[in-house]
Amino acid sequence: MSDRPLPADQQFFADLFSGLVRNPQQLGRVEFARSDRALPGQPGAEWPRLQVVLRGEFHPDPGGIKAIAQGEMLYIPARVASAPVYNKPVMLLSILFAPGWLGLLLHDIRPGQPARPARKVQLPHPERGERDAMLMALHHLSASPQDQAIIQPLALSLLNWCHKVITAAHQPAPSRGDYLYQSICNWVQNHYAETLSRNSVASFFNITPNHLSRLFSRQGTMSFVDYVRWVRMGKAKSLLQKYQLSVGEVGKRCGYADSDYFCRLFRRQFGLTPGEYRSRFQA
Repeated sequence: MSDRPLPADQQFFADLFSGLVRNPQQLGRVEFARSDRALPGQPGAEWPRLQVVLRGEFHPDPGGIKAIAQGEMLYIPARVASAPVYNKPVMLLSILFAPGWLGLLLHDIRPGQPARPARKVQLPHPERGERDAMLMALHHLSASPQDQAIIQPLALSLLNWCHKVITAAHQPAPSRGDYLYQSICNWVQNHYAETLSRNSVASFFNITPNHLSRLFSRQGTMSFVDYVRWVRMGKAKSLLQKYQLSVGEVGKRCGYADSDYFCRLFRRQFGLTPGEYRSRFQA
């Protein structure tokens, strides 16, 4: 690991997150933005966000939940709007979880003034799956926001993960294998609804199917086939939670034309049929 110092803004966030994760007693509740308000045109709205109030308070939604006060956090799912109201000065840390990179913004907001970030960095990170697993768990827990004994430690784990990404000293440029693996993972996340096979994806990236399998064996935590299924099942759960689509339509939107096959895979993965999962989640 290099001993070179971090860039100034990155070091600032490293110190900020260090204070947060070392003093968890200063962190409070995690609230959840309303999931029925989508605003695709809002910058960054396509990805999940976590906001931490460092000082002051703000209202995340004029007609929604109560004010978020110092030490409290707001989780905003992907593709959900945020229309905050700032009646008092507030210092706000915003964390953006995008595929392959982490966005950090510090806002020092004064009522009546534009909310421009005082500091801002974007940091690449390897796609190992742990961050997405935590975000998925947090998203599921939005259905039971009273379970703070589970939610707060999960949010703290996310902050620890961010701290780890930030404090990683200057690393050598990623190897071709690392870069190719990240590119394939990102591509699958954007094309999961299409017909995907080891051969077709390998051909798209101009490598052999065996090379593709070796990449996932060496760089990742699961095989290519398991990764595609993991992405699709995650998307299926999200569709079942948010929309009243038929099970067959959910399967088609996740790349499974055969609804019976989709149901078998879903039950094997989660121990419930898609219909049972929807009923349990919406109960």
